[in-house]
Amino acid sequence: MNNSLLQDTRKYLFILLGFSLPLSIAITNILIVLISFICIVEGDFSEKWNKICSSKWMISLLLLLVLYLLYFLIFGVCTDTFWILKRVSLLLILPILYSTIFSVDTIKKSAFSFLSSMFVSSVVAIAENFEIISINPNWTVSAFMKYTDHNTFLASALILSIYSFFRLKLEGKFKISIQLFIPVYLFSLFSEGGKAGQIVFIVLLIFLFIYLFRTKIKVLFISFLGVFLFSYLVYNNSEMVKTRFDYAIKSYKNIENEKKSSSNTRYILGAETIILIKQNPVFGYGAGSFTDVFGPINSETEKIVRHKHKTPHNNYLYVWMELGILGLILLLSIFYFQIRELYRLKDGFPRVLLPLMYLIIMFADSYFFSHNTLILYLFLSVITTNYQYKSA
Repeated sequence: MNNSLLQDTRKYLFILLGFSLPLSIAITNILIVLISFICIVEGDFSEKWNKICSSKWMISLLLLLVLYLLYFLIFGVCTDTFWILKRVSLLLILPILYSTIFSVDTIKKSAFSFLSSMFVSSVVAIAENFEIISINPNWTVSAFMKYTDHNTFLASALILSIYSFFRLKLEGKFKISIQLFIPVYLFSLFSEGGKAGQIVFIVLLIFLFIYLFRTKIKVLFISFLGVFLFSYLVYNNSEMVKTRFDYAIKSYKNIENEKKSSSNTRYILGAETIILIKQNPVFGYGAGSFTDVFGPINSETEKIVRHKHKTPHNNYLYVWMELGILGLILLLSIFYFQIRELYRLKDGFPRVLLPLMYLIIMFADSYFFSHNTLILYLFLSVITTNYQYKSA
């Protein structure tokens, strides 16, 4: 097949992937498989393999996947073994995409396609939150995905948009579109329940402002003041934000009382998982073993497992509990080496905001193994690796 035709097909499929990400899991899955297949068919296996092997980021990622497979062979099949293997197997896609060069035009258009799709998703989410429309009556779903995933998508879209607005040469429809997207994203982000996305957005925005205005102290001070004023106004004017953060603060202050409270599911998940880790910190309990080991502890943990909680809502504890200390080290090494690799590129600091975002949100849930947010990680990793800096 003509290599030029393959490259053009891959380009348009990747642009379409950016648009499908927030809207359709099914289409996203089909596109990611097709893109990976084309990357393989294009050939240059030796060159691509050498590129993968030269990256400690990619090696760490592959080693984590190998460890999951080894634990499957050693410990056997647990209740959630195939559930977790299906998710971590998606990690194989990243080395394939990483070893392939995507053009500047492809990166630019796919990023804008993603931002445009997030605008559509945000409008739908806002309409649902204010009961203008009713697509899904389940409050845990925002637009076309879980509200926790949607919040993370919004945080990444906002940081990408704000960086583009201040740093890139945006003209015409691109500049106008970004100016329209940002306030809609913000309104959507802070009118739904996901605290992790809201917190990580504020943290990343502060880091981004430090980078953008590091030589302009007055502008930096005004930017900080604006972030804190914005946060204060949102907290005092958004009932959803105030309610959820007040509850979290109250739970933290009354943590001793919450130990006996069955309503504090997250506390029980975290506390009991830490106890399990202390009992077997080196080797863990096996891939997909969480519900098998966690459920029988007591009546509260059994109830939690019955409500289909398959992880402790903390990626670090989850990996450590199942794969032992080596699994945790490999998970951390993925992001450590990704940060090192991205930082060495031109205009490297904004690129490292992607792994930093995941390092933060993984304290709140297993985002690295959630289907939507893992595909988002793959997509944005390709964007940040292939992006070529052009200042405004």
